[in-house]
Amino acid sequence: MITRTMAEHQNLLDVVMGRKAPSRIIRGGQILNVHTGRLEEKDIALAGRWIAYVGQLEESGLLLEGAGCEDDVSGCVLVPGYIEPHAHPCQIYQPLTLASHVVQRGTTTMVCDTLPFFMQLEAFELLTLFDGLQSSPVKLLWWGRLDSQTHLSEAESAKLFSMERMQSILRLPHVAQAGELSDWMPLLAGDKEKNACLLDAWGRGKRIEGHAPGASTRTLSRLAALGVTGDHESITPEEVWRRLELGYMVTLRHSSIRPDLPELLAGLLAHGDVPWHRLMMTTDGATPPYLAEGFTDYLLKLALEQGVDPVQAYRMVTVNPAVYYRLDERLGSISPGRLADINVLASLDVPTPIKVLNEGEWVDSSFPLGTEPPVLPAGYRAWGGRFQLTPDEWRVPHTEEGTVPVINLLNAVITKLTMEAAPSPVGSRLVPEEDDRLAVFLVDRNGNWKTGAYLRGFAQGIDGLASSYTCTHDLLVIGQDAEAMAQAANYVIAQNGGIYWLQGGEERFYLPLPILGTMSDLDLEELIPQCQALAERLREAGYTHLDPIYTLQFLTSTHLPQVRLTNAGVMSVKKNKIITPSLGRNE
Repeated sequence: MITRTMAEHQNLLDVVMGRKAPSRIIRGGQILNVHTGRLEEKDIALAGRWIAYVGQLEESGLLLEGAGCEDDVSGCVLVPGYIEPHAHPCQIYQPLTLASHVVQRGTTTMVCDTLPFFMQLEAFELLTLFDGLQSSPVKLLWWGRLDSQTHLSEAESAKLFSMERMQSILRLPHVAQAGELSDWMPLLAGDKEKNACLLDAWGRGKRIEGHAPGASTRTLSRLAALGVTGDHESITPEEVWRRLELGYMVTLRHSSIRPDLPELLAGLLAHGDVPWHRLMMTTDGATPPYLAEGFTDYLLKLALEQGVDPVQAYRMVTVNPAVYYRLDERLGSISPGRLADINVLASLDVPTPIKVLNEGEWVDSSFPLGTEPPVLPAGYRAWGGRFQLTPDEWRVPHTEEGTVPVINLLNAVITKLTMEAAPSPVGSRLVPEEDDRLAVFLVDRNGNWKTGAYLRGFAQGIDGLASSYTCTHDLLVIGQDAEAMAQAANYVIAQNGGIYWLQGGEERFYLPLPILGTMSDLDLEELIPQCQALAERLREAGYTHLDPIYTLQFLTSTHLPQVRLTNAGVMSVKKNKIITPSLGRNE
């Protein structure tokens, strides 16, 4: 949690009482007071990381002689550092490189998902990791997950989501909320351990984030009664109002697979009487290509273009999330006693800052663009076992009726199941050239099992593509040529994770993912064009949806309809039924 040491407190006291000169003085700017909604010509005095005074310095009673630094920002507008309330910091990038990228665009705090770490690390390792990430140029707060987004065996679920493990994570000072609750049906059905974990989070004063797309008023009401306080899954203005009426804090989303913000804001503005103080905005785990447009500053740009009053727009990414997470006495405004997170803007109409003050220091040398990016400790880098796959591995099980499951992509992440006749292999080709299907397999990262099906709507003519970037952290293999699929898969295994595409015997694309098989060490300036290149090459091969990176990730994610690849086999999510089982490696 964001704390102040006794030494900092004493220093702040000495500065405000005029016994000690401020560490920094900022003069000449117009300050957006997010509490009153006014633009005010005032000066700022700092005591280290903390704001000591906001007002006219001549009237302050401060000891101005001998101040550490003095900055003139005449002609500029100053707003609080931006807060991203619902970040997924492991979308090909890793938390530190994301932080070093977005802080230069004004985001100084993120509340982050822990899922990739949560699923692979012990609780004590999470604590060590959180402590290590305090070196981040952005303040990182975390979620305590109460459920998985993938199918787990009873033994795995009991281990990962035991009451003891969950309590040990929820009590961590770095953890600001529980959730997001993507598998909330067991809660409503009375699962005692899940309800006990939710109650424990509620009792600790943690916020509880829902994940209920398309949910009815009755369902949302039930979840709110149990303690759910916020939700980011509205895809229509009506769904926003439904949540607002039930007391939710509603986060408006604009991500690489759900670019909903303009429509949501247009609907709210048309309705009128918008309770802006109950709204926030999020990028919700946007993948690297999205970040070419910006981050929280891009959300603000979209909101302003829709005609949202600038004061309300800036409140949605500053004081509103600070109040929601009970941090407003520490951050979210340019006020005495708050952290000195300040964005210097040319005007309120241009939300990408000219300069960023982060905890009292100008952001210009922490992790400058083009320098060696920060990396996570080596202990968080291992992924999977060491084994070899052969071209005869790729057998898709038939049902008793002689059909095979086909996963049809309706968009980047939503799928539909059809049962069809299997294609006829020709030599090493698993699928004839004229067939619009590809073979798709999920292979256990330790080589113990594999789940196979066919895939339509991803692309055509792919020889072999392998990706360790999946929700289960296992190996996804897609293609039509058995030999190319084996070669691509073996390359990713040998390299300890990555995305590798082999086409016509040549490398079509390769991105190493050395951190837990899901994250790159590259800084965003290098990673963005690489991921853009992957998307462009897949579109050339027939991919027509919004974000192929999300498709690779979510083919294994059982919190979305209709059919997914799991460790138990091909699963019909709504029916919670295995259509065809997984196989052992030699089957």
